[in-house]
Amino acid sequence: MSLTYEECIEIILISGERCTRVIAEDFNSRHPIRQPIIHSAVDKLLAKFRATGSVEDKHKAGRPKSATNEATTVSVLASFSRSPQRSTRRLSQECGVSCTSILRILSQYKWHPYKIQLLQHLNEDEPDRRVQFTEWVTQQLQIHPRFPYQVLISDEAIWFINGEVNSQNHRYWSDTNWHWIDSSKTIDSQKVMVWCGVWGTRVVEPFFLLMVR
Repeated sequence: MSLTYEECIEIILISGERCTRVIAEDFNSRHPIRQPIIHSAVDKLLAKFRATGSVEDKHKAGRPKSATNEATTVSVLASFSRSPQRSTRRLSQECGVSCTSILRILSQYKWHPYKIQLLQHLNEDEPDRRVQFTEWVTQQLQIHPRFPYQVLISDEAIWFINGEVNSQNHRYWSDTNWHWIDSSKTIDSQKVMVWCGVWGTRVVEPFFLLMVR
């Protein structure tokens, strides 16, 4: 069974510096339903790609129909494989390909911008304190039915100014969701916080706080 164009691109992307036997095993494990490929097929494909810069058997004459030709596609996917956290705008500036073309390539090969999950540092007594608070709120609701109108409910958005990740504008491009988690965040990070609250039926206007330690 011959390799499709998409399968050839996938093999190029997962090859790295590994031997052809390992690459073939990796590809076969990703496609258990497909007829397995042998390492000699991988070796021929890589040799052709190194010699011609293409995975096609023959070079098609004429001008490429769009910026999303084979060479650009391989370059864009390889770039995100090396640096999955980079933005499409920055890559567009570096390689001279429009953001629209880059997004079209990523969409064609089912790559998605996965959002980082921030892992909070909790103290050992945090679970107990949350249970105690829940029980206290339940008691207050039984005593005072209008208790929620006497509670200040607030939320905030934080922008870190020392290079740490902001989950609202940071993405990880991949064709697989690796459930990316950042556990490095600490309470001592320098940041700008925008705070806003609701007290009963009143909105407490937003405040901008610069937190530096």
